Amino acid sequence: MSSNKNQFLYRYYEQSESPFLSMTELPRDKAREMLIALQKAGKFGNPNIEGFLKKRYDRDTILRDAFIRHGGKPERSSPVYFFLGEHRQWASAFENPAVMKIPLEEFDPETLSFTYGDSFAVLNPALYCSEEYWGWGKVYFADEILEVIERNGYPPHIEYDFKRGIYPSDKNINDHLKYIEAHVWSDNVLDKYRTLWQNGGSNSEA
Repeated sequence: MSSNKNQFLYRYYEQSESPFLSMTELPRDKAREMLIALQKAGKFGNPNIEGFLKKRYDRDTILRDAFIRHGGKPERSSPVYFFLGEHRQWASAFENPAVMKIPLEEFDPETLSFTYGDSFAVLNPALYCSEEYWGWGKVYFADEILEVIERNGYPPHIEYDFKRGIYPSDKNINDHLKYIEAHVWSDNVLDKYRTLWQNGGSNSEA
């Protein structure tokens, strides 16, 4: 049986901003305004804002519904995304990256779900293969995802760097599994670390 001990969730974020901001907890019109401002500032390159928003909000709804069906008890309407284990490549998504590292065992298992890979890939029917972790309902509790990792290893490593414009050449980056994705559905633990961050603790450069 896998153990949650010595396992950590990692959250990469912009050093000057709160570590647990989530676009999809905003009303969609507010999220649209934010993306338009980022686009004008040259910090958001996707020209299809409406398509991007639909995909993001739909993905969160699918994950939440699947987690409830699996027995989870989400308290938030949308999750805060983490990685299980370090994934330094994601730091390249930020101008001045920082990382928050939280022990897995601090979280209530009933408010924490996982996908084996980037949920955009896992939930894309065009990519489904025979492995156990593909599909709309394939969300896991912490003990379950650790057992899936024992059976399959971690997702294959790919090279990418957002700042340097390095992306995989075989298919879109969102179609690669890349990492173990974690979804935090409660603010209980996050509030503790928000307070630490506000007091200058648990905040380091990525």
